[in-house]
Amino acid sequence: MTSALSTTKTIRDSAIVLRTQDLGEHDRIIILATRQRGIVHAVAKGVRKSSSKIGARLEPFMLVDISAAPGKKLATISQVVTRRAYLGPIINDYTRYTVAAVLAEVAEQLLNHEQERLEEQFTLLAGALSALARGSYPPHRVLDSYLLRALHRAGWSMAIGACAACGSLDDLTYFSPSLGVLCTGCARTGDFPQLSPLAPEEPAYLAALATGDWPGILSEHPPALRQRAERHIMDYVQWQLERPLKTLTTLEKEI
Repeated sequence: MTSALSTTKTIRDSAIVLRTQDLGEHDRIIILATRQRGIVHAVAKGVRKSSSKIGARLEPFMLVDISAAPGKKLATISQVVTRRAYLGPIINDYTRYTVAAVLAEVAEQLLNHEQERLEEQFTLLAGALSALARGSYPPHRVLDSYLLRALHRAGWSMAIGACAACGSLDDLTYFSPSLGVLCTGCARTGDFPQLSPLAPEEPAYLAALATGDWPGILSEHPPALRQRAERHIMDYVQWQLERPLKTLTTLEKEI
């Protein structure tokens, strides 16, 4: 990412602040998900001073327009304009905040590897944060739907409506974190690690999440089904990313 930025005189892009790191006494490194460039690491000088005019605009989950000068390792932010201030309503609700933290961590991992569908991933993340901030839907349902849709756009679609091994539409009774749903026959005869039981209604519910079918998502489902589906989604995400999610520890206390 740094080398790509170094070919541009000035960076101008829409961005979502994913996280920050303190730098020195007064500065801060801002990790941004941008619409056109993916992940950008930039330094915001003096933003930890009480007199800073842009510090509040560069907090996590803010949607901003930025101007920055590229550098060898870090860009340097020169101008920030707030487009959507999602932080306030998110940080004031613990569940929304923990969900947003997982969104940001997954988005950073996906965009670090994404080259072709940056704008789609950016738009999807912005929509999820907007839904969280507005309270449009239950926070965990926003997260589950975002994860399945973001992974699909990254080329890691979960097998949901048919057995991942043989394509059968019937007798879908097991879940594999590496592939998705499996039929009984394949689960018993194949070598699939970490298999877990699949609830009969779970494929239909997962399909609603994966397509953003909110009437289907919000229809009456037993809490145990929602919890099982979310655990399966989290297992699948971490398998595809090949790393545990740091932010999941806090979230799992609520599942």
